[in-house]
Amino acid sequence: MSLLIKTIRSPRRVALAISVAVYSVLWLGGVSQHLFGGTARKEHDWIASLFLLLAGLIVLLGVNAVQELFTLLGVAALGFAVEVIGIRSGLPFGSYSYTAVLQPQIFGVPVVMAFAWMVLVAGIKQTLQGFGLTRWLEVLLAALWMTAIDLVIDPLAANLLGYWRWGSPGNYYGIPAGNFVGWFLSSLLVFAVLTVKRKPNDWNRSISLSIVMFFSLIAFAHKLFVIGIIGFALSSMQVLFWTMGLERRNRQLSG
Repeated sequence: MSLLIKTIRSPRRVALAISVAVYSVLWLGGVSQHLFGGTARKEHDWIASLFLLLAGLIVLLGVNAVQELFTLLGVAALGFAVEVIGIRSGLPFGSYSYTAVLQPQIFGVPVVMAFAWMVLVAGIKQTLQGFGLTRWLEVLLAALWMTAIDLVIDPLAANLLGYWRWGSPGNYYGIPAGNFVGWFLSSLLVFAVLTVKRKPNDWNRSISLSIVMFFSLIAFAHKLFVIGIIGFALSSMQVLFWTMGLERRNRQLSG
């Protein structure tokens, strides 16, 4: 009862609880739609924007320090800037443009893409920082991880879900190879400037994992088995690394 009273008295906890509940419903509904009903109907496009918005909101509501909050917002802003540069110059990803599915948009880029960057970057940062790696080794591995995640997300987001379109399709499910080079280079930049270590945040861990699992399950639903297997492998590695990092931290505290 006391825990319930504390939760009710905390506006942030109430907002977090509501956001998690709605996000969970959208996650289950989205996966079920693809598993049992094919692709979502066009009139439901707004749900995709709400889904990504809630993912970002949950991560922000779960922060443990003001400095961490500003760091996350900085990552979101940097990721958004990379997207704006990308659609206007073709660098670093190649020629692409967003459709009208994700709204609202600024400079031709959906606002929720900033939250997508933030959620994935924060999740990878937390996964790797518990191993005591050298700074640049962690940056390199994080950039490779982001690129691997894009192997899962991009074919579905660009083709099946229609979030954006490529000017010159490539050989990997229509995705040009230069896109993955661009993802690696831009991720290197983002992780290189992300110097603040994030405190353990179970909500962030769950949301970042759920995003990869969401696209992995959709891939299997549409018989895109290579994409699904990559996604499940990344999700399994993330859970394993979290467990290993937690055990390492516990040993350090007990020692």
